[in-house]
Amino acid sequence: MNASEIRALLDEPACHHNHKEKSGCARPKPGATAGGCAFDGAQIALLPIADVAHIVHGPIACAGNSWDNRGAKSSGAALYRIGMTTDLSETDIVMGRSEKRLFHAIRQAIETYRPAAVFVYATCVTALMGDDLEAVCKAAAARWGVPVIPVDAAGFYGTKNLGNRLAGEAMFKYVIGTREPDPPPAHPAGIPTFDVNLIGEYNIAGEFWRVAPLFDELGLRILGSLSGDARFCEVQTMHRARATMVVCAKAMLNVARKLRENHGVPFFEGSFYGVADTSRALRDFARVIGDAGLAARVETLVAREEAKADAVLQAWRARLAGKRVLLYTGGVKSWSIVSALQDLGMTVVATGTKKSTEEDKARIRELMGEDAKMIDDGSPQNLLATFHDHGADILIAGGRNLYTALKARIPFLDINQEREFAYAGYDGMPELARQLALSIESPVWRAVRQTTPWRSGIGCRESGIEKTPPGAKTAEIRKTVKALSVTPLKSSQPLGAALAFLGLARAVPLMHGSQGCTAFGKVFFVRHFREPIPLHTTAIDQISAIMGADENIIEALRVQAGKNHPDIIGLLTTGLSETQGADIRRALKAFRAAHPAHADMAVVPVNTPDFSGCLETGFALGLEAIIDALVPPSRHAGRRPKQVNVLASSMLTPGDVEAVKEWVEAFGLHPVVLPDLADALDGHLTEAEFSPLTLGGTPRAEIARMGESAATLVIGASLDKAADILRQRTGVPDVRFGGLLGLAACDAFTAELARISGQPVPPGLERQRDQLRDAMVDCHFMLGFARVAIAADPDLLAMFSRFIDDMGGETVAAVTPVRAEILAALPVREIIVGDLEDLERRAGEADAQLLIGNSHTTETARRLSRPLLHAGFPQYDLIGGHARAWMSYRGSRQALFDIANLLQANANHVPGIHQSLYWRGSPRAFEGAALATCAAASC
Repeated sequence: MNASEIRALLDEPACHHNHKEKSGCARPKPGATAGGCAFDGAQIALLPIADVAHIVHGPIACAGNSWDNRGAKSSGAALYRIGMTTDLSETDIVMGRSEKRLFHAIRQAIETYRPAAVFVYATCVTALMGDDLEAVCKAAAARWGVPVIPVDAAGFYGTKNLGNRLAGEAMFKYVIGTREPDPPPAHPAGIPTFDVNLIGEYNIAGEFWRVAPLFDELGLRILGSLSGDARFCEVQTMHRARATMVVCAKAMLNVARKLRENHGVPFFEGSFYGVADTSRALRDFARVIGDAGLAARVETLVAREEAKADAVLQAWRARLAGKRVLLYTGGVKSWSIVSALQDLGMTVVATGTKKSTEEDKARIRELMGEDAKMIDDGSPQNLLATFHDHGADILIAGGRNLYTALKARIPFLDINQEREFAYAGYDGMPELARQLALSIESPVWRAVRQTTPWRSGIGCRESGIEKTPPGAKTAEIRKTVKALSVTPLKSSQPLGAALAFLGLARAVPLMHGSQGCTAFGKVFFVRHFREPIPLHTTAIDQISAIMGADENIIEALRVQAGKNHPDIIGLLTTGLSETQGADIRRALKAFRAAHPAHADMAVVPVNTPDFSGCLETGFALGLEAIIDALVPPSRHAGRRPKQVNVLASSMLTPGDVEAVKEWVEAFGLHPVVLPDLADALDGHLTEAEFSPLTLGGTPRAEIARMGESAATLVIGASLDKAADILRQRTGVPDVRFGGLLGLAACDAFTAELARISGQPVPPGLERQRDQLRDAMVDCHFMLGFARVAIAADPDLLAMFSRFIDDMGGETVAAVTPVRAEILAALPVREIIVGDLEDLERRAGEADAQLLIGNSHTTETARRLSRPLLHAGFPQYDLIGGHARAWMSYRGSRQALFDIANLLQANANHVPGIHQSLYWRGSPRAFEGAALATCAAASC
């Protein structure tokens, strides 16, 4: 394309402000912030034509860097989603083989994909080489009988806006007017049909499907669209329309003008963003077409839709009214989004005009007043300065500015072609309002903006376990009343106590019950940890169950002492022995009297009946008994100023314990973790031979020295009583934390370690904290307003529900196996003490988007067709679940990524595909049938 042709496109006669500079078509300046080029603009304009093979002729950069980055959606054909390029090599360029390569590329595209047409895009390299695109395309079309259209829009020709016009010029020159439209089918309501065009509507995120049903209802057949959800054969017929609506920034105003001049098709400018603009666009169609019946139908439809929209938007207006917006986009959005925001009662403090024409600026002044603040400089520095100078609450812009805003901790909404949400039409406004509220109201901003605790001097000793303040609204806790527990969530107390002993060195849990009690527990732990598990039984049989089983205990202890020589045995009751009335302490005294040679072996008795509590309470009972039995009373607290105790509840995985130990050690402190599952069950290979005892864990000698520590850090509210016992026996002060998932909890733990050690926070932890904050702002789009269902023991339920709340989500269904004091303070409306059947019912009723639970929840998630985040005991269908680290800055960050990915992968923001009544008998109808067949076959 020569310079005079480019000047003609820039000097568009249809621009009413033709005597002024065409700011939307201004030439790029060296050193300026990168914007789209003419090639980019041409692709944007034409790629949504879905049944065309789009070939980029040039080296890899143009196609490789831009492939599949558009949000345009198709109702059927998806050829436009396949990236195609000639991928020219150095040899092709030097030897002049690029035209030949293009010819063969066109042949391959036609023979492989059977496209309705082929579009070939010139790039800077091929334009500079002088490749004759038109000649190659003409020869290929003649050879294979398929239209092959050259799109001469090399990047160095100019801006994205110019590229849009170049694409339009190619359509008018080679495509429009080459076919006559098919007769429309009869309208079900018996009303006449009027053919119309849309130019510059790209069906981003499928948003035009929110508007298309209105067209069908009014009797408006969309003859051709440039180019959202378009087909080649429809673009060919655009010359027969009764009216054209130019939607986007007059980007292809040249097409509208030529349709008017050459074919008598009038056009007007409009927008489908906002209630008022959508109504105006429909009225303008009726006005331009000039049909009284159509005008009457439009008024009836507008009255109905505006009333429905107003009712839905009232609640959102109450939340958004008065919020201040900095809008930085261009073209039609520079004023059409202003109208939509004003519909919501928001104030636009400034709007960008980098790609806007003088007509766009006139519309801005009409909406915002003559003194409207317009921004042409979109540099990050200028945007941030303007945001703060005008006291804005949110920045609305394109994806290029997303992370500029997020890094500055500024609420952001993406409005450009990469977005995932549909905002057009009456039905799009509530989605726009929802996304605005999601970003503006997110609690993430308060969290990431606040001063770092250890820098501000604010104490963190009270920031661990949240207590319910007097008079505060508490969660309603209800126990389901039913005789049958279905898909039980609960695991037994003996199992929990056994887990506590599995974290001690050279230990063995011994269950006082029938052989099956231990066998089932062993399988449970083996499947979860994928490790050999030392778990033994007193093997109560029929006779000992009736006559008494003290001898079973004595014999089992004797066998273990003589054969395996454990340092510690955890003697645990079961439902059988508790029902029998067994007195394990009496049996233990009898063992001591009968076998004094084993006096140095510690035996810790724990009453853990199956018919009470759950795994978490059994674990807590085990820890209370261990402290009572193995920590001697003393008043030497602080004798070891660099030693700290860590009481770790059952919700901590071995990965969590490992992370906590590294966290403590980063401050030069020595952690004594009780129990240390990281050392015992983290899944590492050793050179040691098989042992019937635990390999690794907290040594008995270290437990005995816990009374000499500087402090005790308690993780999990279920360990409150254990912490009380330790403090009363030793005088060691403690600090308690509900969990270490999320920024606030991690900050509180870090600040406490800094206080205890007297050391500054290590730079590595500071960096991990910054990474977590960055992840919070990155993920708040997905987690904000997310509806989550959680099934877990109380400690884990509390930790996750607070984490979800901190990110702006909502726990809409919460189920736990037992009551606990911590539950009342949770940010949850209702907590059910029940089973997974209860979770399935509540999650379904509340339309939960994500489930959090153990492996038993997998089938529940499958039946609900919802993703599952594995957490808690047991995890037998997820490799490495037991090693997962939740509790730390890094663990919290990974949890955010995992939850966001699960939500994003299973989200469907796109409106339902609209199958127009005017597609009957057309190729579109066959596309729709093929799509339905594919969906039924899950392909």
